[in-house]
Amino acid sequence: MTDAPEQPTVEIAFDRIAPKGDAIGDHEGTPVYTAGVIPGERARVQLRKSRGHWIPGWLDEIVEASPDRVEPRCPVYTECAGCQLQHVAYPRQLELKRQMVTIQLQRFGALEDPPVRPVIGADDPWGYRNHGRFTVIDGRLGFVRRFRKKFLPIDSCPIMDPRINEVVAAFSGNLDGASQCNVRVGVEPEPIMIQPKLPVDRPTGQPHLTMELQGRTFRVSAPSFFQVNVAQANKLAEVVLDRIEAGPDDLVVDAYAGVATFAVLMASRAGRVIAIEESGPAVRDAKVNAAGLDNLELKLGKAETILPALEEPITAVVLDPPRSGCHKGTLDAVIAARPRRVVYVSCDAASLGRDLRVLLDAGFTLDEVQPVDMFPHTQHVELVAVLS
Repeated sequence: MTDAPEQPTVEIAFDRIAPKGDAIGDHEGTPVYTAGVIPGERARVQLRKSRGHWIPGWLDEIVEASPDRVEPRCPVYTECAGCQLQHVAYPRQLELKRQMVTIQLQRFGALEDPPVRPVIGADDPWGYRNHGRFTVIDGRLGFVRRFRKKFLPIDSCPIMDPRINEVVAAFSGNLDGASQCNVRVGVEPEPIMIQPKLPVDRPTGQPHLTMELQGRTFRVSAPSFFQVNVAQANKLAEVVLDRIEAGPDDLVVDAYAGVATFAVLMASRAGRVIAIEESGPAVRDAKVNAAGLDNLELKLGKAETILPALEEPITAVVLDPPRSGCHKGTLDAVIAARPRRVVYVSCDAASLGRDLRVLLDAGFTLDEVQPVDMFPHTQHVELVAVLS
């Protein structure tokens, strides 16, 4: 690693994983958190300023390497903030992510032995991201370095869809005056969506593009959310649809519907679906996506406002909130409705654990937590918690 500070160097045996992907070892009774190390390895690290109950470590040298250590594919891996686990063989990444999820659920949900299933991995953990967000400085596209927040220009990124890397190569050095560039790719051969509108010799500023999931197409506007890994999103959708267990007599509520992805897919199984979403652009997309589905009703507004006002018996609820988790009013409404099944989709184990504790204390039972690796080589993982 570069730019290392002058600090004491010690040899440490690392034996566990931290929630953000660092390995943890102990030095004189204090935990040391170090990026780039795998639990089971011994490494020499430079100790940095103590944070009270723990010390950050800067990797200097691997003394005893894990058999799961691999060479990172990205040449700027140790400097870029995007990936944390490229130095770990992919099967071991999945094991570590399961451990990371368990730790967070224990800490934030007070779950002694959470029922976390093995992580559903990706068939191909490279070239999966359909959305790239780039900083632009002096006409170059890049990211911000992990340390000292310096700009890191790039020529390509191994976790990006190859079509995004083609845009990076074409735009490199040609974006004078721009400060950012977002690139999204959808169903081929549809044009790529590039935001904002830029002074270049190719189309930019497109308002929306088309994505495909479970055999259906979805319109996604520039401000709207869609999963960055479509192959894994298909697996995620399969898990959600299977766990809902809805039939022709059931009402299912999708409480954070976005562009109505889950709602549209559930409409062929449930008697009725109500999709709630507070984003205007997302609801406009959802209306296009739900065209022809007479049993799907879209409601524009906050879940914590609309869900409590529903008077019909609700069979099942899908919760797919932002990273911060559910609003208290949403959880209160779910508790009051007493649905037979709650399927909670989360990208943050800490906020999920907090919200699960509220539901469990209200009488729900946690049947399982199924992780899906939507983001290979990073600390992140998507989770599906099933409650009854």
